[in-house]
Amino acid sequence: MKVIEKSNIKKILILRLSSLGDVLLTTPLIRILSKTYPNAKIDYIVAEPYSEILTNNPYISNLLIYDKSKSIFKPLKNPELLCNDYDILIDLQKNIRTKFISLNRAKIKTKYSKQRFHKLSLVYRKNPLVENFSVPLNYIKSIGLNELEDDALGLEFWLKKDRQANDYLPFSKKYTKESNPLITIAPGARHNTKRWTDQGFIELIKILKKKYDCEINLVGSKSEIEVCSFIQSQIDFTLNDYCGKLSIEESAELIDTSDLVISNDSGIMHIAAARKVPVVVIYGSTVPEFGFLPFRTHYEIVQKDLSCRPCTHIGRESCPKKHFDCMNLITPNDVLNKIDELFKRISKNQLL
Repeated sequence: MKVIEKSNIKKILILRLSSLGDVLLTTPLIRILSKTYPNAKIDYIVAEPYSEILTNNPYISNLLIYDKSKSIFKPLKNPELLCNDYDILIDLQKNIRTKFISLNRAKIKTKYSKQRFHKLSLVYRKNPLVENFSVPLNYIKSIGLNELEDDALGLEFWLKKDRQANDYLPFSKKYTKESNPLITIAPGARHNTKRWTDQGFIELIKILKKKYDCEINLVGSKSEIEVCSFIQSQIDFTLNDYCGKLSIEESAELIDTSDLVISNDSGIMHIAAARKVPVVVIYGSTVPEFGFLPFRTHYEIVQKDLSCRPCTHIGRESCPKKHFDCMNLITPNDVLNKIDELFKRISKNQLL
């Protein structure tokens, strides 16, 4: 790879179009690039549905909005920002759309590794090729910029109030209360095999209310309105059902006020990690070894050790074995035990 002096790096372009979690997992790289090349302006191209994640990020000079509904030849809403070549171009998506944008635009083009063999080995051999694999660390380490060093900090989701206050530390620890906590639950996920059962969530919510006398929020996208409505219909007390009613930033604001988030392996858990809110994650057809753990926040994992897991690295519409044991065998008590463990560990740390 061609080498350019740090002081001569003036303009950097990052491409990551989607999705919610993947974009959030690039935020440590954005921060580290800004610190490593302080003279550089950083532009970022992202698909419109996920632009809210980066709108208030102080390290980004220009946020370029990609419209997937338009022609691949004219997809940008602000193409004039791409009139100059870049010193460094970092393509973290590596699909036909980003490869087209990348043509002849940079002095240095990085070679990001998707670690496909690691994913394939997990799915077909149930054996990880990379120990303790982490997607955000892979973004930092695999692009071939040797000057970059992990700063041991976490994800970032800057809210408008953070920019206005100018004192937000996205990696700072929050106090979490165990008495009468505010718990946010995200029962959905893009793929069915990454969703714990509706009945599991219903029974868990009843137990949580009785044990903790907590206030409970439901969050999710518009496609998850039906499941959230069904959960509420099976419970004889009122939940705060925000499903389908909030933008991504509004969802982050809600999570920010929470003491605990309970989520499937979905983008919501990464928002919780970015806001340093403790999270309990339920894994079904996927496994943490794919690198999508809550990054550098308090968390606990709920999963069943089965010979058929993982059957996919992104999720499926249905269980290929027809039994769906990866989720059906997880009980409300399994989740509750992890919640108790998490609260105890956090309480101990906060008293130190």
